[in-house]
Amino acid sequence: MREIIGRSSLIRRVLMLMVFVGLLAPATAQNSYSEETVAFGKDEFFPYTRGKIIKNIEGDRTAKMEQICQAIISWDSINPPKGFEIRFDAGDSHAQLSFSAYVKEDGLKTTKSGPALYLYINDPARALGSPVADNIFIQPEKVDDFFGYPVYRNTNREVTVISKNKTPLFIPVTREEYLQQLIRTESAKQDKQEGSGQKRDSEIILAEMEKSYRELLKVDSEAAAEFRIEIQKFRADMANDQDAGAPAGLLASLQAELAKMSPAERKQPAWYAVGAFEKYGNLSGLVPESDRETGTALVRLAPAYAGMAGNKNAVNMMVLSWNVGSDNANDDKPRLFHDVPKGFLLADYYMARLYYQQTVWNNIISLVL
Repeated sequence: MREIIGRSSLIRRVLMLMVFVGLLAPATAQNSYSEETVAFGKDEFFPYTRGKIIKNIEGDRTAKMEQICQAIISWDSINPPKGFEIRFDAGDSHAQLSFSAYVKEDGLKTTKSGPALYLYINDPARALGSPVADNIFIQPEKVDDFFGYPVYRNTNREVTVISKNKTPLFIPVTREEYLQQLIRTESAKQDKQEGSGQKRDSEIILAEMEKSYRELLKVDSEAAAEFRIEIQKFRADMANDQDAGAPAGLLASLQAELAKMSPAERKQPAWYAVGAFEKYGNLSGLVPESDRETGTALVRLAPAYAGMAGNKNAVNMMVLSWNVGSDNANDDKPRLFHDVPKGFLLADYYMARLYYQQTVWNNIISLVL
């Protein structure tokens, strides 16, 4: 009997120790709430208050968005949230999940902006970043995996692409395709300017010079006479450029660059670098094949994904983008968040932990067909 009592006492002591070190704390602490404030930095926060979950779901995919929301808030660590508010706003093709810590302001409990998760439905171009030409992008770099799906770094930030389509997301662009697209874009721009009566840059400069001459003539005739000579030189340079057929701007330069390429060069993959403008004297940013290691490949969205954005009946792809933490260089990388969960960063802490919740993500990924 003494042995049984001794074991019972030992178990109680072990359980108490587990509570003190926090191993059993979440189950009890999550259900204990108060309006006590805690100072952190220059602000006072409500880390123990019971938080709200606010949903605003509209559009054609209401049912799917509701399922995504439910998968997230089913995580017991945030249902209900403690010390922060959860908002889930969704439309036809995108949703935003945000966590906002409760802070005291003018004597009242309120929230300010906080970490966010952005979800884009059937929007594959979102994964490619900002285009360098219409529908042409710098090739994203794969930097990690997220439960079996790729994480890319594009020109804007890191994104996760969840798709069960095994076709590569993007395909290479040739030097000819890239230049032709630039030429089409610039030609359309100039046609629009001509149709609207807009002037070329040199004509605008000449008009400004004439205006300045008239103003200068009112106050200093000698200086105006000297300036008039400069205007005559500028006008002569414009005429000479037109007579000699010199490139009149971006369009002519791009056309000349393409014309100089051999058939083999036109079919080579396009490599791009900002420094190419100065190093190779072109306006396209193209890097020669021999220097390809100094550039980045240009790509376009693969044809298999071209019509995906118009599909309202199913979720074929989900692109995720995060904004977590106070480090602007890494706010798109929740896996690198290691800050203390205090003050405003309490909300960031739970958003970063959401990144690792496999059950949550398995449920969301199951919605992608």
